[in-house]
Amino acid sequence: MAARLAGPYDVVVVGSGIGGLVAALAAARAGLGVLVLEARKQFGGYCNPFRRGRYRFDPGLHYLGECGPGGQMTRVLEALELADAVRFRELSPGGFDRIVLPDYEVAMPRGAEAYEARLARDFPAERAGLARFFALLAELRAMRAALESRPAGPNAFEAAMDVPFLLEHGRSTFAEVLDPLIADPVLRAVLAAQSGDYGLPPSRASALVGLGTLDHYLDGAYFPVGGAGALRDAFVAALERQGAVLARNTPVERILVEAGRVTGVRTAAGDTIHASAVVSNADAAYTYGSLVGAELLPAAVRRKSERTRPSVGSVCLFVGTTLDLAAHGMTDANLWVYPTVDLERCYAPILAGELPDLDFFFLSSPSLKDPGTAGSPPGPPTGHDALELVALAPFRPFGAWHGRRSMRRGPEYEAMKAELATRYLGAVERVLPGVSAHLKIVEVATPVTNASYAGAPEGAIYGPEATPAQMGPWRFGTEGALPGLFLAGSSTAAAGVVPCAASGLEAGRRAAAWVRGRRGSATAASMASLSGGSSMVPRSRS
Repeated sequence: MAARLAGPYDVVVVGSGIGGLVAALAAARAGLGVLVLEARKQFGGYCNPFRRGRYRFDPGLHYLGECGPGGQMTRVLEALELADAVRFRELSPGGFDRIVLPDYEVAMPRGAEAYEARLARDFPAERAGLARFFALLAELRAMRAALESRPAGPNAFEAAMDVPFLLEHGRSTFAEVLDPLIADPVLRAVLAAQSGDYGLPPSRASALVGLGTLDHYLDGAYFPVGGAGALRDAFVAALERQGAVLARNTPVERILVEAGRVTGVRTAAGDTIHASAVVSNADAAYTYGSLVGAELLPAAVRRKSERTRPSVGSVCLFVGTTLDLAAHGMTDANLWVYPTVDLERCYAPILAGELPDLDFFFLSSPSLKDPGTAGSPPGPPTGHDALELVALAPFRPFGAWHGRRSMRRGPEYEAMKAELATRYLGAVERVLPGVSAHLKIVEVATPVTNASYAGAPEGAIYGPEATPAQMGPWRFGTEGALPGLFLAGSSTAAAGVVPCAASGLEAGRRAAAWVRGRRGSATAASMASLSGGSSMVPRSRS
């Protein structure tokens, strides 16, 4: 083991996704010794971009909400004194999400009133239902504000005990909330079109995630200047300034437990690193079942971990093109394209473990979202643009190749990827006619890719499945089941960069408080022994 990793440390953070980086920085800024261990060759998890030639792709970050004044992401950055280091560009405020259905298209603008008015204009018979729906969104926002103003408790269930909104809607599906309010199937599809951000149809998705995703973007959508890599790099640089140690290619094999509390980690290379606290940014069920070990868990946590279902995976198409996207109507807005208003029909094969038989997908261009980098490094050269298509997919059709090294999965896997490339290039061609004649780069990623590069169980892109039983108070808490263990990331919050960052801030602060508490207890015990065992500890002088 390298001497710089030997420790001991106050806090070890397992995984360097955005939740892990935020947790590490929160602990480091509290004056603690912090070590970040990343199993892969790059930091960032889904915030790790990649390049092919001059084309940059951001596979896990396509847009963010709550990056304006007072927004959740803004508050995280301000708390860590990074607000000046990370800049965001607001995407088209008049319509940053274009929802494309067979006979109807609408763009979601910034502002609840503007969006409600736009939909009420197109669906006048649904004005009353829309008013009730947007009132429900306002109630959700008020609930969030009330919960965020409370001191954090150790158990997520505490938050549900006296919150009427959670008591009424916490166990509901999105369909159970949406359907009684909206009769028109087209409008229902519109209001659920961002389901691709959590990977479930209305009948299966928690009402909290369906409503919460809409609410997340009501104050506008943003993209980091410099892409996901700039966001990641700002945290890495801040950690290095704080004296934290970061190590890549260092997978953790075990979280060590002695006398019922966490004492450090053991790496896959067999090295033991001692720490007072561990923050795991890995999947919570994997953390408990594999890193800690089911035999060390309370029975309720063991059962919960064993029953947790992962979300869906994805097939991603990455395209570098010389087609003039702006001339073909492409902007910095995202496209949600559905071949039918029956979203349940779209999801049915995926939930059955099969590849979808209908092409519904998300399409965006990182080079149009971050035009300041175009024409010079690090962006593509002028006249070239990057496109990213994301289509939801189950893990099962790709499971045979799980565990094999990237680029060495054999001819059958490559043939399958080639078929997917042809299929989804056809889908892009229908939106951007002529693109197939202007291709410079074409690459395909599958759920196996997600598992390889982000450590995602079964290639899940959204952590645990966002059903009512696995959202809100019923998700995992940031305070772990064992003393000294804390969790961050999509298992504790909702999926997405901003919720994961917020969970990291809470986990890092909790870990820091735990370490300081142990230091205080040790000091008190030491002073008591020096005074002959008296429990009276003299006050320090100012």
